[in-house]
Amino acid sequence: AELSAAESAAVSLHLTDVDLSTLVSGAVSAARSSLAAAGLEAHVDLAEGVTVRAVPDRLHQVVANLLANVARHCRAGDSVTVAVGRAGTWAALTVADTGPGIDPHQLSQVFDRLWRGDADTEGSGIGLAVVRELVVAHGGSVTASSDGSSGTTMTVLLPLAPELAAG
Repeated sequence: AELSAAESAAVSLHLTDVDLSTLVSGAVSAARSSLAAAGLEAHVDLAEGVTVRAVPDRLHQVVANLLANVARHCRAGDSVTVAVGRAGTWAALTVADTGPGIDPHQLSQVFDRLWRGDADTEGSGIGLAVVRELVVAHGGSVTASSDGSSGTTMTVLLPLAPELAAG
């Protein structure tokens, strides 16, 4: 149901200008207790003035799902850094953890529906699929990178608000 809601959201997006750093800061704050419960330390590195056209609730869900994924797969003592910046005409959101990493051969599958990596992994396997649906619905892209042993970085690129992209 969550995934089909994400898919139908793409059809009826009511976009507003959203300060990405403010939104991400709120999402990280909301996730801090669950991250702390998993023994993880959270850091933020947020650039100012990065505005995207988005549905705030849906973008919040993207960040929340990425952080839930970190909490599920990292080990106590690991950390996660959530950063917002610019990459040309794109807003860049990265969620980088110091966890065990993802096998590089599996990186292309992490956003597939029901993919969960190891069979013993908890969760429904749709969290990252929802992330991809929502990001694509906002005209963006999401990628995962890892060397398979020292952490994973999820990178979300979203178009900057038109007035910013022009500037």
